[in-house]
Amino acid sequence: MSVKLGYWLSDMSEPGRGNLKVIPGSHTRNRIDGPPRRDVEWPEPEGSIEVCAQPGDAVFFDRRLWHARSGNYSDITRKAIFIGYAPRWIAIRDEIEDLHADAAFQGLSPVRKQLLGWVGQGIIGQAAGDHRWGHYPQTTPLYRFLEERGHLAQDYPPLRP
Repeated sequence: MSVKLGYWLSDMSEPGRGNLKVIPGSHTRNRIDGPPRRDVEWPEPEGSIEVCAQPGDAVFFDRRLWHARSGNYSDITRKAIFIGYAPRWIAIRDEIEDLHADAAFQGLSPVRKQLLGWVGQGIIGQAAGDHRWGHYPQTTPLYRFLEERGHLAQDYPPLRP
């Protein structure tokens, strides 16, 4: 399960305001047709629609659904919050390398770094990739942080490998 939640702060009640654009059913396919070459403008995907939303509206969708923003031809500044969720064994989908190189990021605790998508160097002897934290919750900074403070429910243990 890998999902996103979009929460609108601006009035997107009409098309052409930088609305979320989706292709219904595209999550069931592994690709969409694009331009034949990089120097050709991307064609409007067949069946795409703009999602119209009022401030305060939220849309919850599968991250595999093809989605983008439409052009904003209005005087309204598009403001929205998008939050993605995926289990930690799913590879990171958004590039955050620039964040990790930032001096302020380097000064954060391992727990805060983990919450911002950092996966560290992994466990000695394991390959890099999707499982760099390993399969054991005890290998993550957040789990250890909660365990040390007695915040883990003893009657609800983590998944066993």
